Amino acid sequence: MGLLSCLMFAVNFAFWVMGGTMLGLGIWMAVDPNAGDILGIAVDSGVNDSLYWASVYMMIGIGAGVFLLGFLGCVGALRVGKGGNCFLKLYFILVKIIIFAEIVSIILVAIFWTSLNDAVRDDMYRDVHNYYVNETSDDIYSKSWNKMQKEWKCCGSWNHTDYRQSNYSKTTGHTVPWTCCLMIDDLVVNLTQCRAEANKASINPSDYSVLHPTGCYDALVNFVDENSAIIIGVTCGFIGLQILGSIMACILMKKGND
Repeated sequence: MGLLSCLMFAVNFAFWVMGGTMLGLGIWMAVDPNAGDILGIAVDSGVNDSLYWASVYMMIGIGAGVFLLGFLGCVGALRVGKGGNCFLKLYFILVKIIIFAEIVSIILVAIFWTSLNDAVRDDMYRDVHNYYVNETSDDIYSKSWNKMQKEWKCCGSWNHTDYRQSNYSKTTGHTVPWTCCLMIDDLVVNLTQCRAEANKASINPSDYSVLHPTGCYDALVNFVDENSAIIIGVTCGFIGLQILGSIMACILMKKGND
């Protein structure tokens, strides 16, 4: 097996492993009702349902496509000149389909970005207002929101006012959960002051000392922005490997015909 065939095999073996992993994880998330809970994702309604299932089906579809792509590429690389051209042709066609689908997906996300953002923010608000129970509840909504509020130092979807007249407020009588408050070594600095600050109408962050004034939707957007370079880099790298694979497939098909 020549150098080009070895490179073709190595690239597509990586595709095969990655695709199989994505496919297996997607199927597990689809069939196991406890998968979302294990992963710390709320999946019963709102954004934590629609986005969850959209992600699951996307993961299964992309995983299956990449798994098949890797398989065809590996077999084609191993059987150059021995009937492997049919695998390489199928590989080349599948690469073009996947790249086209990726470009269409990027365009659609760009077109509907504003609508998607609004839907995510509104669904996050509905989750906080209607389904959040309390700081110690084992339900998936409460666990997810408590983790997010503590790690991202945020409160609610828009801000802490999301908890006013919420199921949590009506049930507990508190203005905000303590996971919205400043913590040091997992201990709340001043819970009384934090909940008193939640009654403020101000939207100026400087007016809050122990209550997280930022909404978790904004924290989510900031997280995506901060990691956008990594996301773009991984996406471009993945597409670049697909293009490289298609070029190698063309060269090997020509070599197999010689």
